[in-house]
Amino acid sequence: MLKHIEEMDFGSVEVVEASDWRTSKMGYKFNYCDDIWQLDGSITVNLGRARKLDSATSEGLRKALCRYAEELSAGTVHSVFSKFNMYCDQTGAQSINVRDLTKWRVSLTDETECHLGALKSFLIAWNEWGYPGVDDEVVSYLEELVLKGMVKGKAVKSGCPYSGPLTSNELGALIDWASNAFSVDGISLKQYAFFMALVFTGRRSVQIRSLRGGDLYCRDDAAGHDYVLKVPRAKQRGVGFRKAFRSLSINEDLYLILQSQSESSRDRVERAIGMKLPEELRRKIPIFVEEDRVDGLRDVGHLIACLDQRPDFLHMTQKSSLEVVRAVSLKNMARSERTGEFINFTSRRFRYTKGTNLAKRGITGVVLAAALDHTDTQNIDVYTANTEEMAEQIDAVMAPLLAPLAQAFVGKLIDSERDALRADDPHSRVKNKMSQAIGNCGTHAFCASGYRACYTCVSFQAWRDAPHEEVLEEILHERTRQKELGVSLNVIQSTDRLLLAVQQVILLCKRARLAEEMEENLG
Repeated sequence: MLKHIEEMDFGSVEVVEASDWRTSKMGYKFNYCDDIWQLDGSITVNLGRARKLDSATSEGLRKALCRYAEELSAGTVHSVFSKFNMYCDQTGAQSINVRDLTKWRVSLTDETECHLGALKSFLIAWNEWGYPGVDDEVVSYLEELVLKGMVKGKAVKSGCPYSGPLTSNELGALIDWASNAFSVDGISLKQYAFFMALVFTGRRSVQIRSLRGGDLYCRDDAAGHDYVLKVPRAKQRGVGFRKAFRSLSINEDLYLILQSQSESSRDRVERAIGMKLPEELRRKIPIFVEEDRVDGLRDVGHLIACLDQRPDFLHMTQKSSLEVVRAVSLKNMARSERTGEFINFTSRRFRYTKGTNLAKRGITGVVLAAALDHTDTQNIDVYTANTEEMAEQIDAVMAPLLAPLAQAFVGKLIDSERDALRADDPHSRVKNKMSQAIGNCGTHAFCASGYRACYTCVSFQAWRDAPHEEVLEEILHERTRQKELGVSLNVIQSTDRLLLAVQQVILLCKRARLAEEMEENLG
């Protein structure tokens, strides 16, 4: 590996790596140490064009842009870098601070305020990743801002598609992608469980890291099963590690995911010490462990000493949790229907989304504060004032416009059953409610979700000439009927992503048939 020698001010010599190869989201290799990064076939980012900055900000900018390049599209990286330079040019700033951000915002118009909106998510992520240059004061300022976003056509009206709460479609896209990725071993159980815990609970990363097996339980009552997660509180003054809790009802899916992860962690501990643990001790094992420390356990006495004397020692560290989220981000292929870009997510965005969704359901004040694990209501607005969610659900007019952007269909379009993975297995056929075949299932795994769920499943192989339009009409009719009956908008919107997936299949079928016709005409 290439290296060069750098003279330090005090006369010492430091060996600095001159080659640190990374991979962009589109699979292009680029050298972190170079100024010119080729991120895809069309876009190159020249860091040599960065404005004059202080050393901490310069270091943090390069690190944050590199992570963006690995996780998001080249266009997003280029745009963020341009907005950062714009901020420096229009304020003369050589660092990120509240004074210059305020100055820049005042100079922006209603049409250009989206520039700060695009940079906002980048700066918040920069701080959350722990890179130098963006302090907590800047993040607090940015979180209080309500900025106008850039509208994508007439289909979607949104406040900030980059840093604000996720729409129901974006959240669904992330959940569907993660579920599909886990089912094909694209992400590990630990990555899947940690990600889903952040998504569904809206709790801080430190709280998820602090969970233990005994915090997860199921209780039976007259109404059935109630799945509960006892979440340790964080950021309360004078409260020690795992000294205060708030119970949170969770769905069965998250319960089973966390239970599987908890069992995996217990198994690792038992392998390390070479014995089965009694149930009381098993309940004290962290759901997310720090593997290197667990592997260093000598015996059960050593385990008990760690739990008693250093209770957080075996829990996943902050650095490891950041690496887990980073690994998921690198593999994430879910796209936003508002921007057409890969969805940028942080634990903060999931908290914004949780708060906004609760507020939309009429939950406010003290109840909302408790749901987000706040001690009081003084910071609640930051979770609810970040967006102007669209007031109507996606309909037949909007779906064709948004479907290509959302990319809700993650399966494969095939010409006919002879091209299916299980072409010789009639049990693999997927049929609509009229018993008409619309495709094949590419897996032997048991599934009781019904044919409509196939459209957002990675294993679905849709036939090009199948009656997908009838499925679309069925969904639209159902939504119209729900609207006439006064059903909650949240219920109607629950089929938005399904609608986009079916519409995308229809569009792909039309394109495939058109391409075939053109080929025949040319022939």
